[in-house]
Amino acid sequence: MSSATAQLSAGIARLKSYVRKRMRDPDQVEDVVQETLVRVMEQERRQVIDQPLAYAFRVADSVIVSGARKAARETELDGPELVCDLPLADEVLDYRQRLARFEAALARLTPQRRTVFRMRHIDGKSRQEIAHDLNLSVEAVKKHLVRAMADLTASLGDDLGPARVGIRDNG
Repeated sequence: MSSATAQLSAGIARLKSYVRKRMRDPDQVEDVVQETLVRVMEQERRQVIDQPLAYAFRVADSVIVSGARKAARETELDGPELVCDLPLADEVLDYRQRLARFEAALARLTPQRRTVFRMRHIDGKSRQEIAHDLNLSVEAVKKHLVRAMADLTASLGDDLGPARVGIRDNG
């Protein structure tokens, strides 16, 4: 019997206890321990392992994780997927109503302010690009953006919900 085998034999009870604490299914403990021992002995044939019991604990973790992944894949493949990825009808209705309120609030902005807001938040242009395109100063663009956000926030109120906290324009 090799030194590694002797150390593993002496620590088998500790290894089983270790695996038992990490397993959801106590019936699988023996299988995990056996698979762990096989892997450790195969590795011992290829190279010398200084601490075979410590190595066995790491291998046991690997066996447990791979078993859990395999079980998850099998569960996914077992039954048909009954969950629809499309939003519920009430969510679609709520979204459409909020969009209509947003568009109405946007329409109430002054034309210049609405244009600046659209260019920044819909077209994704920088403040400098907007200033250049509209022949405005960057400060004027900032002023229009701040006022547009303030007007929209006041108009939309509850529609903004928690997203309203910390609104910033970092362009």
